[in-house]
Amino acid sequence: MSVKLDAIIFGATGFTGQIAVEKAPEVLQGLTWGVAGRNKSKLKNVLSTAGQKIGKDLSAVPIILADVGDRPSIEAMAAKCKVVINCCGPYRFYGEVVVKACIEAGTHHVDISGEPQYIEGMRLKYHYLAQKQHTYVISTCGFDSIPAEMGVVHAEKNFPGTVNTCEMFWENMLDYRDKNSKALLHAGTWESAIHAMANYGELKTLRRALETEKLPDLQPKLKYWPLARKVEFLDRYFFPIHSGDRDIVMDTQRLRYVNENKRPIQFENYIGFRSLWTTILTQITILFTVIMAQIPGLRQILIKNPKFFTRGFMSHEGPVDANRAAQRFQMTFRTRGWTESQPLTEQPKQELLTRLSSLDPFYGMTCLSVLATAKIILKESDKMPNDGGVLPPGYAFANTSLIEELGRLKNGLKFEVLKLEQQ
Repeated sequence: MSVKLDAIIFGATGFTGQIAVEKAPEVLQGLTWGVAGRNKSKLKNVLSTAGQKIGKDLSAVPIILADVGDRPSIEAMAAKCKVVINCCGPYRFYGEVVVKACIEAGTHHVDISGEPQYIEGMRLKYHYLAQKQHTYVISTCGFDSIPAEMGVVHAEKNFPGTVNTCEMFWENMLDYRDKNSKALLHAGTWESAIHAMANYGELKTLRRALETEKLPDLQPKLKYWPLARKVEFLDRYFFPIHSGDRDIVMDTQRLRYVNENKRPIQFENYIGFRSLWTTILTQITILFTVIMAQIPGLRQILIKNPKFFTRGFMSHEGPVDANRAAQRFQMTFRTRGWTESQPLTEQPKQELLTRLSSLDPFYGMTCLSVLATAKIILKESDKMPNDGGVLPPGYAFANTSLIEELGRLKNGLKFEVLKLEQQ
């Protein structure tokens, strides 16, 4: 293969990778792309199955053999394209070898990891090398954390004034078309989450090394609600998820402050349910799961039995197509700050409500997002910062057309401005 492909989907035989292959002809239209993995016959089958689903002949799509246990094969794959779309997790175990090979080859890398130790570890270890190679390495390009990151970007762009705080309220709407399956997520996602919980202590060391400059003491402070509460304007009960999306958004805010001298936006994210009981029970379940994940024996039991510990919401089979297609989510952003004419010494008087929504958030939308980020890197790198580096998506894509790209795709992200008010 003498001419580089524009993109390669690595891990194409995995649950998410197969869906990425189905979405690739739409998102990567006009670009050259291939698939990569360990088993040629399985890769051929993925292309055949995906082609049948979408009514396209994918038999001519290039196949590249690459295995994370065989470093030369990963290096050869990275050398064959301009950007690797990495769908092979858990990234804690399988991610670094791909990142390293991509940087050395001068190939961009995007993935769908939400694993904080991997994300921050790669930033600490490879950021300056990636900059030197003019290469972008961008994680959390799926449901974690494109909606949160681009939701904040969208809110700020539509806020006429200076933003002080932004709160994100996430809701899922479930419609089980196939009553025989309750699964929302594949067991691979569950395993990644358990390992992230089990090794949460590693983050302190990583963050001490990364956060060399403190953020300013912003006033007025955003109030943090640790327990379940009712949010009246949404008529739902919410509790905070003080990690995940929040960490990524705040990484972006830190980079804006350090590199561009921009005032950081204070951010919190919440997940909500109709019932107070469901909200409290979910919060307690997460707490007990975190505790169990700290104990090696219990951790393995958790990993091996996702269906039991999640009441069927996660399984080794993953969600069926009918239920994926019917699942919907929305994130509502309440953004507060100062009007254009207000001095920042006054109390903020302006509030903006925005929203984004989509179908099939965990897989369909995730794959559309990661493919779209790869396309944007190829098409609009001149609008991205630092000429490379290991970056969060909100910082990397803030000045690109990623929001518009996601909005034009079938079942992509719909961005809306709901209401602007002044007190």
